[in-house]
Amino acid sequence: MMEDSPELLERRKILERGLEIKRVKGEKVGSNGKIYLNSDNKFVYTPSTKFSLCYRKPKEVDIKDIVEVRQGSLRAQKQEPTKTDKRSKVSKAIVDSACFSVIIMHKKFMCKAVEFMASKESEKNCFCEALQMFVKEKTDQHLKFDEKVWLLSNFQKADINKNGRLSVEECLKLFKSFNLQCSEKYVTSLFKEITEVPNTDGGGKTWINDEEFLRLFDKLTARPDIRHILRQASDTGDEYLTVSQLTKFLKEEQGFEDIDEKKVEMLIDTFQLKSPIPDPKAEKCLDAPGFRRLLISRWGNIMKPIHDTVFQDMSKTLASYYINSSHNTYLTGLQVSGSASIEGYITAMKRGARLLELDVFDGEHGEPIITHKRTLIAPIALRDTLIGIEKYAFVNSPYPVIMTIENHVTLTQQRVMARIFKSVLKDKLYIPPKDSANKELPSPDTLKYKFLLRGKRDDRQHRLSLNTNEDDPNKPKIESNDIDESYEKETMKVAVDPEFGNLISLPSVKLSNNIFHDEKSHPKDGSPSLSETKVDSYYEGGYQLAHYTSTRVVKSYPKGIRQDSSNMDPMTSWLCGIQSVAMNFQTNCDSMDLSHGLFRINGACGYVLKPKFLLDGNDPRVDEVSKDIKTVMHVVIISGQYLPKVEPGNDIVDPYVSIEIHGLLQDKSKQKTRAIKNNGFNPYWNQELVFPLTCPELSIMRIVVKDFDTTSTNDFVGEFTIPVSSIRPGYSHVRLNTGYGHTLDEAATIFVRVVFKPPQN
Repeated sequence: MMEDSPELLERRKILERGLEIKRVKGEKVGSNGKIYLNSDNKFVYTPSTKFSLCYRKPKEVDIKDIVEVRQGSLRAQKQEPTKTDKRSKVSKAIVDSACFSVIIMHKKFMCKAVEFMASKESEKNCFCEALQMFVKEKTDQHLKFDEKVWLLSNFQKADINKNGRLSVEECLKLFKSFNLQCSEKYVTSLFKEITEVPNTDGGGKTWINDEEFLRLFDKLTARPDIRHILRQASDTGDEYLTVSQLTKFLKEEQGFEDIDEKKVEMLIDTFQLKSPIPDPKAEKCLDAPGFRRLLISRWGNIMKPIHDTVFQDMSKTLASYYINSSHNTYLTGLQVSGSASIEGYITAMKRGARLLELDVFDGEHGEPIITHKRTLIAPIALRDTLIGIEKYAFVNSPYPVIMTIENHVTLTQQRVMARIFKSVLKDKLYIPPKDSANKELPSPDTLKYKFLLRGKRDDRQHRLSLNTNEDDPNKPKIESNDIDESYEKETMKVAVDPEFGNLISLPSVKLSNNIFHDEKSHPKDGSPSLSETKVDSYYEGGYQLAHYTSTRVVKSYPKGIRQDSSNMDPMTSWLCGIQSVAMNFQTNCDSMDLSHGLFRINGACGYVLKPKFLLDGNDPRVDEVSKDIKTVMHVVIISGQYLPKVEPGNDIVDPYVSIEIHGLLQDKSKQKTRAIKNNGFNPYWNQELVFPLTCPELSIMRIVVKDFDTTSTNDFVGEFTIPVSSIRPGYSHVRLNTGYGHTLDEAATIFVRVVFKPPQN
C-alpha cells in the first residue's frame, strides 16, 4: 500500500494519541474532554456538558474542513470589556498561553473558530504543530488530486476491520458513496477477473488487497470516451500511444509547447502502471488507464499553465487592474445580527481579497472599534483587527492591500486611530507624497508588501468634490438611491483630523453627471464609490465611465437593500472598467463564482490587468471593439466523474451540465445538456455547445452541474468559472467546486474538449 511520508506518519501518531483539553466559549470553560484524530481522518472533540443539560455526542470535523490552527486565546480579538462587564470567577481559570483555536469551514459562516484550553501547555504546542502540518500536507494533496492517493485513502476508509482487505460487501458500500450502483454479482465477477487465484478468508469470503483494488477500479472506469481519443491520437488505431505519438498529442491537441520526448518518457513512467505490450524490449507506451490518469492530472487542466502564475505586466498604474475586493469584510454572516470578526478579514485575504472594508466608530475606552452601524453586530477592536490583517495580508500574495476606511470617528479618536495604524503597520503603511494629487498612482510592483488607506482625506478635498456635483442639463441624468447614498453621506459629513488624513493615499471624491469635467477637476489619486444602482445608470447612460476608470480607481458596492449579504452581478462594473467590485465573501452564489473565476488567473495574486481597450479608456460596446465576432468557442461536454450527491443519503443524482457565458449583452448565453438518470459516477453526454464571441477578452465561462428534478428546483451539484481568454484548448478534466461553500471537490470533474475557431464569413 502507498504509505504517507515518515514525517506525516509521526504527526499522525501524535494526533491519534490526542490531547486532554477543556472547551472554551467566550469567558466560560467547559469540563474535561479530549481531542484526537481518528482513522478516517476526522478531527474528533467532545463538546462540554457544562454548556448543555443533556449528553452531547463527540463532534467530528473532516480534516479537509480545517483551515488553520491558531495558538493563543480568542479573547484578544474581542472589544474591551465595558465597566459592567466584570470577569467572572470562571474566566479567571482561562490561561491564554494554554489556549488554541481550530478554524473550520462552516455552513452558515465563512469560518468558525472552536477554542480549547490544554491541560498541559507543552503537549499543546506539540499537538498544534502536528495538526497544522498534517492539515497543510492533506490540503496540498487535495489541491493537486492524485487519483491513486485518493483511491487508496478511500480503500483505507472502507476497510472497516483494518486488515488491509476489502470484501465484496465493503466494496459495494464504497461504490455507493461514489454515486455508483453495482450488483453484488457484477462485483464478484470483477474480483475473479483481477485475481489469478481467488483470495478467501477462513469463512470462504472473497477479498482483494489494495493493489488489486486499483486494478478493479481501472476495470470500473474503463471509459469509452478515453479509448476513442486514444485511437484517434494513435497512427495505427491502437489503444495505446508511443512516446512520439503522445508528444504530438500534447503539443498539437493540448497546446503544451514546452514538451519533448524525454519529458514524455517520464510522464509514461509516472502514469503507466503496467506496460500494455508484453515484449520487455518494446518502446514505452501509455494505455487507456494511464492516459486517463494523465488527463486527470495537470496535463488536463483547463487553464493555460502560464495563467496559474503572475504572467501579466504588474508595472502599470494601480488604475490599470481589476482588484479582488471584499464588502463588509468584518461580517461572517448577515448584516443585521451576529458579530464582527477578525475571521472575516483573514478568510477574505486567504481567498484573494486585496481590498478590505473597515467601518470604524468611537470605542468606549478611548480606542476605535469596528462594527456595522444601526445593527446588532457586536464590535471588534481596530487594533486587534489590524494585527490580524498585518499577519495574514501577504501570505498568499505580495501585492498591496487597500483598506477602505468608513470613518465615523470623532477627531479625538481619529488621532488615536492614526497612531494605531502607524504603530501596527509600521513601514508597511504607504504614506502618499505631498503632491500625490498631481501624480499617477504607483504600480502593484512598486507597492509590494504595502498597505494603502482609502477614504475621506480632508474637508478641502470634500468641498472640491461637492463643487463638481452640479447637474449639467446636457448630460445624462444619473439616478440616485436614497438608501444607497445615506450611509455614504454620513461618512462625508465627518470632519477629518490632519494626522489621520495624511495617511490616506486614495482620497474619496464624488462623481457628478459630468464625468468629463470630473476627470479634469478630480485629483489623480481620487477614488469615488458607486452603488450598483448608480453603476447601472452610468452604464445605460453612455460610454463616459470607461474613460474615467482608465486613470482613477473606482469602487462599486451592493445597493443598500441587500441586508441579506447577497451579491450584485460584477460584470456591469467590470465592463465599465471599475477596478474594485466589493463582494460579500461570506455569501456563496453565482456572482461570487464570477469573481473567484476572474481572480483565479494571474497566479491568484488579487490583481488582473484590464484589457487594452479599457486601459485606453474605450467602452467595450463601441464598434471598434465589439462590432464583429472575433472567435467561436466550441465546447464538447463529454462525461462526468465522481459527481457527489447533493446531500449525504440522498438519491443518486440525475446530472446535467449548463454553460453560461457572462460578458457583453450580445455574448451572453446559456446552453445545457440533457440530464442523465441515476448516474453521478460516470455520466456520458458527448454534446457540443457553440458560443460566438465578439469580446472574448471580457467573457467569462461558468460550467454548472445540477441535479435534474421534475418536481422542484434543480439542486446545485458543482461549478467552475474561468475567463475565456485563460482557457487552454484541448481536452480537460474540469475540477468542480461543490457543496454549500462552493469549495474545490476532492475528485468531481467534468471532461470537456474546447476548440476555438475563426468565424465563418
